[in-house]
Amino acid sequence: MSLRSFRSAVAFLTVVPVADAGGDPGERLGRAYFPAVGAFVGLAAGCVFVLASALASPFVAAVAAVATGAVLTGGLHLDGLADSADGLLGGGDRERCLEIMRDPRVGSFGAIALALVLLGGVAALSAMTPARAFAGLIAAGALSRLAMLAVVALLPYARPAGLGTAAQGQRRVLDLVVGCLLTVIACTLNVRRSLVAALLVALTTVVVAGLARRRIGGATGDVYGACTEVGQLAALLAFAAH
Repeated sequence: MSLRSFRSAVAFLTVVPVADAGGDPGERLGRAYFPAVGAFVGLAAGCVFVLASALASPFVAAVAAVATGAVLTGGLHLDGLADSADGLLGGGDRERCLEIMRDPRVGSFGAIALALVLLGGVAALSAMTPARAFAGLIAAGALSRLAMLAVVALLPYARPAGLGTAAQGQRRVLDLVVGCLLTVIACTLNVRRSLVAALLVALTTVVVAGLARRRIGGATGDVYGACTEVGQLAALLAFAAH
């Protein structure tokens, strides 16, 4: 665990170029800090929501917050969601699923998944007060990246090579413990709703990861992205509930 690990996690999950080269794969990508990076992305989106809500309607503020998260991550997780939806929900055997997920074009299932996640996030945020949205975005960012970390640590990688292989490595238990502690800190702004959000994120992660394990025998970088986006939506819905 080091500053270099945190910087590497930032570079891996966002468009901010701050990483150093070198080190083993687990150290280089800073897996333990994934929840912290998610919390900071949520913090940025939360600040945008609060500012925009003071100047415009809750709907406009929600769109601005969702757009902020997408820009900061370079659409990485959204792309993974679309590819995973096309591959895992379509027909064919394991090799066909992986081939579809490798195709950069977005199919019907991918387009539907993107629309549902983006519209769902906007709708959830539109129903919140600025204070609740601020806390919800931070918690959702951390919880969804903890879900990604759990899938990275616990599910085998389905391809022999690829970006996701770099996320594999040793110290899985330590990374999970540190990630959980960082997530707890990020959820302190609204503990009660964060607990509900954590349960929903866990449920959706099990569903997505279970589908990936059944269809392709494990996870890929696209599956990591899908778990992140679906988990984030689940957390935001928990915060939006009355």
